[in-house]
Amino acid sequence: MESSKFRRIVFAVFFLLIPISAIFHVPVDGLSRAMHIARALILAITVPLAIYIHSLFPKKHDRPEDFKELLTDGPYRYVRHPFYSAFIFMSFGIALFFSSIPGLFCYSLMLPLWNKLAELEEKELLEYWGEKYEDFMKTRGGSSRS
Repeated sequence: MESSKFRRIVFAVFFLLIPISAIFHVPVDGLSRAMHIARALILAITVPLAIYIHSLFPKKHDRPEDFKELLTDGPYRYVRHPFYSAFIFMSFGIALFFSSIPGLFCYSLMLPLWNKLAELEEKELLEYWGEKYEDFMKTRGGSSRS
């Protein structure tokens, strides 16, 4: 499957899980102040980070050839898939925000989807960028090459 099609599926599932987390939230009396701060901080960092990373993409960005150059600066300096990483952390922030055990469980089940998406995308990036992306993979964290 092409990564752009699978990406749409993964993001659709992600956004469908937000109301699930809200509906199945568990009111927790006496939730520690640290927990309130943690969940707020996770969302306060990951949402703007995802917006910033997305702003680095060209308007059309379904395929590697849509990019004029390989993204290697900014958050890409540290990890190969910072956009997906932001959404992974954001999902746990959402589950914590709603105190949702079912949401936390569902978002945990999404981890293999994010990994598969990264693998599909990396295959396409290797085909398009070749040795340049292979060198990039060696110096950045991310999913392993399959």
